[in-house]
Amino acid sequence: MQLNHQSGQTMDHAVRTLSVPGFVLTLGQHPAGSALPNHTHDDPTICFVLRGGFTEYWQGAAADCGAATLKVTPAGDPHSNRFGVLDTRGLRIDVDRNRFSEAPAIFRLLDERRQTTGGRAGEIARRLAGELSIRDDSGPIAAEGLALELVVELARTSDGLRVPDTPRWVLTAEDLIRERYRSSTSVGEIAGVVGVHSATLARAYRRRFGCTVGERIRQLRLEHAAAALATTTTSLTEIALQAGFYDQSHFTNVFRRVLGVTPAAYRAARR
Repeated sequence: MQLNHQSGQTMDHAVRTLSVPGFVLTLGQHPAGSALPNHTHDDPTICFVLRGGFTEYWQGAAADCGAATLKVTPAGDPHSNRFGVLDTRGLRIDVDRNRFSEAPAIFRLLDERRQTTGGRAGEIARRLAGELSIRDDSGPIAAEGLALELVVELARTSDGLRVPDTPRWVLTAEDLIRERYRSSTSVGEIAGVVGVHSATLARAYRRRFGCTVGERIRQLRLEHAAAALATTTTSLTEIALQAGFYDQSHFTNVFRRVLGVTPAAYRAARR
């Protein structure tokens, strides 16, 4: 997905970009385990995740964006991103708000953070991504029509798409998990540090990030291992232990179950 940083415009593995009246549409992808530092966009953006996923952080809050997530980010809103254990592929739509100056509902939609998963808007976004893969004379017209249909659908359902506030202690718990994922930590230990009951942490964490604490720890361990497999010649046994797995067998079983390939096959493919 194409990103406008405050220092200029960059693109990470863009597949195709198409400009139509009111919109710039970009298909692209980010490598597994990569991250984007704090940045802003010059225009409001709508992002649709086709595959993979990422966590976005902004102004003391965070949200997980998995496959089929639709996310609206206002212009000039600082945020950073951390991508998951799979390569993330998505559609980014930069919206020219001036085109909708006489459509107050759409104007308001583009002024606030919004997020949803699936539904009719998700189907429209998926069809729109498909149009960018079809190279014919009708593609731009079809893409413009679908982009207009998408912002109208999001505006009509916008009251239910606001991203809820995140308690500070949930974000502190997330920071602790990222610090300790390679050791044998527990929900109770983290809950004790942030000052809440373990059941309270478990509910709030899942509500905010869409996964359990245990699932997040497994994700971070896999990200660590995947990066080591792709960039080093370290043995599988050593990578397993460094990432926090019990042993190489445990590591191999989890890696294959989640990613569908063995660590050795993953390393060969990334090389």
